[in-house]
Amino acid sequence: MFPLDEELELLPGKYTPQIQEAMTRLGSKIPFGQAVEEIWLGEGIQVEESVLRQTTYRHGRAAEAIERAKVERLEREMTPASAQPKQLLVSADGAFIHLTNGQWREVKTMVVGEFERVWHAKKGEIEVKTHDISYFSRSYRIREFERYALAELHRRGFENAEKVVTVNDGSKWIQSFIDYHLPQAVRILDFRHALDYVVAAGQAVYGENSEAFRQWYQPLPHQLKHKPPQRTLAALGLLAAKTETDEQLAAVDNARRYLQRREKMIDYPHFRNQGYPIGSGSVESSHKGVVHSRMKQAGMRWADLHVDPMLTLRNWVCNGRWSEAWSQVAPHYWQQQRQEFQELGRRQRPTCPPITFADVTVGEVVANEGALPVADLKESTLPYKPAADHPWRRGIWPTKEAWRWN
Repeated sequence: MFPLDEELELLPGKYTPQIQEAMTRLGSKIPFGQAVEEIWLGEGIQVEESVLRQTTYRHGRAAEAIERAKVERLEREMTPASAQPKQLLVSADGAFIHLTNGQWREVKTMVVGEFERVWHAKKGEIEVKTHDISYFSRSYRIREFERYALAELHRRGFENAEKVVTVNDGSKWIQSFIDYHLPQAVRILDFRHALDYVVAAGQAVYGENSEAFRQWYQPLPHQLKHKPPQRTLAALGLLAAKTETDEQLAAVDNARRYLQRREKMIDYPHFRNQGYPIGSGSVESSHKGVVHSRMKQAGMRWADLHVDPMLTLRNWVCNGRWSEAWSQVAPHYWQQQRQEFQELGRRQRPTCPPITFADVTVGEVVANEGALPVADLKESTLPYKPAADHPWRRGIWPTKEAWRWN
């Protein structure tokens, strides 16, 4: 560890922090081969595609660790959120990407935005628009996804919002996610999703492209949107009486039971009067903007350990918070290196505790009868005299006169 390197916020590798940032940002936005060309055109530096790829993955792992650490700090001490949104929309959905082992992995995405009513001049009516949208995307299992979505929800100030509305499909994991974070939120079943069940029931009885189906289906979208949900449920009940086979009856009953269990979530006239959105287009478009545009292009396959680091970088880019988030990367590396040095020091130190005087026990001295007598080592006050057989007395050592020059 060099203090100057830490002060300059240098990163691992032979490239400067500015070049590594450019490599990582481009690698998270476009394919790695194209990113190499952009580095050459923009910075005038030739970088190997493998180097750019590994740099992106390394910083992606650091980014994921930074985001996870935020949640762990919030769990230890929940600080008040600074954001004060008036009306907040929260939606979640999943999309699949292809892994290198041939399997498909679901990427879950949470979308958070604020909504308001706006006048649409061309249509001559009031519409609900969502703005300031942010994303949280991971391939975690549902419990882990629920846990680590907390940081983005807290940043958006969900606990301070006057009204929180969730628009989703009826998937169990999504409803579990809402139960975990937003149990008091207004729950709305996505309008298009509800209408798909109505379509499936009608096509099962009349056929997909038949004239009878078109005549039966034509008034239902307007009725579902502007009339109480009981009317649509009644229409499905009447459709069940016209079935001729068990398969047709099962399809109609499936649609009717699905919507009947979610009757409060399909009261679209009430939601529209309150100014709530009834469609989850924002989360569905996030699949294209966050996931598909970078991770589901033709021929792309991803190693399992690279999925979530890349998704973290994609969130930084798509949330418009790259500069703020990237400033935490260098401190993360240096903190990690300090911890490694401390751990190395602990492993190298002796494990036994130091011995102190308190640990020494002094026993009683017992005289031994057979021991030799101990000489008296008292310092003599008499001047020292050589013995009789000393070399000086026998004339063996040269005298002062012997060293003189003749």
